[in-house]
Amino acid sequence: MSEKIKVIYGGRQMRAARLKAGIGSQKELAERTGIAPNIISDLERGQRLMSPSWSDRICEAINNYSMDLS
Repeated sequence: MSEKIKVIYGGRQMRAARLKAGIGSQKELAERTGIAPNIISDLERGQRLMSPSWSDRICEAINNYSMDLS
């Protein structure tokens, strides 16, 4: 699988986890994590690679420590 496809799949997985956690908007997730809203958007669209730090903060915000977002 190409790197771009992996990134897009990860973004879809991240969006699904955010919505399942009841976080209705990227802005709300940004506020909970301290990550800029444009970065959240880029991650969900597969336009940016996930960093370990962002992954930890996002997983903590959605209370889903078992999901691998990196």
